[in-house]
Amino acid sequence: MVSLPDTAEDAWSPFWLMPDSPHDVFSLVTPADIRRIRDTAQENFIKLMDKVFDRLLVLKASRDLAKNPTTTKQLLNCVRVLARLIPFVYEARSDGSTIEDIVLWTQRPRPGSGADYSLGKQLVSATIDLLFTSGFTVPQATVGEDTAVRYTIWENGVGQTSSLGSSKENVSNRIEVLRLLLVLCCKTMYVPPARSVAIANRALHTIAYNANKKMVLCLLCSLLNTSLKEHSQGWAIPYRNSTAINPADELTLHAMQALFIMLEYQTPATKGGQSSDAGSDATSAEESNANTPSMVLVTGTETGTQNLFRVFVSKLHRQQEFDYLISNIMRLLEETMRSNLSILASVTKQPTRHVMPQEATILLWLLLENNSLFKEYVVDHNRSLRLFSVLLYFMLNGYTDPAQSGMVRTISHILHYLSEDGQFATRLMQPFDQSILPSQMRIVDASLTHADFMINTAFTLLCSSKPYLVPVYSNLLLLVRNVSPYLTQISQMTADKLLSLFDIISSPAFVISEPYHVRWLIYLIEVFDYVVHYRAIDNPHLMYSMVKARSCFVRLKAFDLDKAKGELAALREKKSKSDATRTIGSLGAKADAASVTPVPSLATLKPDDSSE
Repeated sequence: MVSLPDTAEDAWSPFWLMPDSPHDVFSLVTPADIRRIRDTAQENFIKLMDKVFDRLLVLKASRDLAKNPTTTKQLLNCVRVLARLIPFVYEARSDGSTIEDIVLWTQRPRPGSGADYSLGKQLVSATIDLLFTSGFTVPQATVGEDTAVRYTIWENGVGQTSSLGSSKENVSNRIEVLRLLLVLCCKTMYVPPARSVAIANRALHTIAYNANKKMVLCLLCSLLNTSLKEHSQGWAIPYRNSTAINPADELTLHAMQALFIMLEYQTPATKGGQSSDAGSDATSAEESNANTPSMVLVTGTETGTQNLFRVFVSKLHRQQEFDYLISNIMRLLEETMRSNLSILASVTKQPTRHVMPQEATILLWLLLENNSLFKEYVVDHNRSLRLFSVLLYFMLNGYTDPAQSGMVRTISHILHYLSEDGQFATRLMQPFDQSILPSQMRIVDASLTHADFMINTAFTLLCSSKPYLVPVYSNLLLLVRNVSPYLTQISQMTADKLLSLFDIISSPAFVISEPYHVRWLIYLIEVFDYVVHYRAIDNPHLMYSMVKARSCFVRLKAFDLDKAKGELAALREKKSKSDATRTIGSLGAKADAASVTPVPSLATLKPDDSSE
């Protein structure tokens, strides 16, 4: 294929002149065409990336950006084209190699100027600048202010007491730029899971480890406040329309996703203990100053030694900011909860709203993990038990759906982490109000405490014996163990379920069928040990159930490894013979009943079973 010269404007300009919407870019620039150019005419592919980015820089620095719709349209088209092309830079070619280093991180002359530059670093910096460009993603600057880039927080909340009053166009442009930012940071999606932790994401490193504290702080607070902003519907009923997505909801979703990947990212360390990108970024600030034209305002690309997003989150301490965070996280969860319980849920649920509880739980976990003061605040908060109840609702509502297993796992981490605090565990002994739950989740026992409902929820999930919930089970048993020294007056039904669970987990064949089953057994033994030593008088029902289940403890005391192996082998042989006699139809009908382990299984218990 013929190599096109830099001056062939008739070949390059249609990319930012022709499209009128993101859909046009995806229609005109097809995956097949991109791969063909990338694999057979790599030089033209690189020139296309350079030319589109060069045009983006020129348009971004334009003084009439806010007043000229044509300039804005061309700038958006540059953003869209780059967002379309970059995934194919990360994608492996037929021979398994990628062109990421060549396209994004290799020094080469910049079109039109001849100065050497690294496209990846400058593109990341320019994308961040676009999120704060006056008249484009933030309101037009007033007289006397910087008319190009304004580092300011978009919405009121953390770090800001008033909103900028952004227009619909500002919101729409933020969505486009955030989409490009997410695409730039998506390299990890193209790396095998086993290697994803060991391979650095240079674009994400440039953002998260950026030494420009003002930029990081403004971006962090903007994403955080946008993620939690309440979008009032007024008196209108939000009728469900699968073809239309509310821009405010879409911006919220993109902001949350960008916030999560920046808070979670940590650069893999080399053998010497230094970040793998540290050496390559050492001269980035000098390079930026030397090679960036004076007409373009680009954030510095100098990087530090720690993720500043995590650092700033860990330093949050103001009462009003914690109030804002927890109240809006609760709002997101309760809105979805009420929507699920409403008879109009099927027609009023918005296309993006089903992911909001998942995103809200992830945000809650990240805040708890990175800020010890926020954890103390949540534990002391007067709505902590309400939060506990809502999280248990989402566990029960989602455990049967593999698509929601990630949210269930996140909630299990949150509850386990909170249960490590004795004050929180003590509060769980208060009566539990079941009125917030749907009828199918309620338990016919008016004397239930929060701890009772927690143990019943753990029992229900463990009895489901879902393979995708195996990582959750350890957290659930640890949760029960952490609370056990504070248990008082648990109900007879709860006590019977605990002993039913112990009966299965302590069976010899189950103990040796998987390595982690031993840990599960230890957690349960510790539960009984703590209750006997510290709360025996306060838990007569549990003591009575333990006496009734004396044979389980005797069996465990007489545990013999050889006998356990023989029992497990016999059960597996019996199961294999049973499977061999099944018809294809019966096998399909029972496929969903497969247990986590061959035999015995927690699935033999039912949520309404109890020890006799």
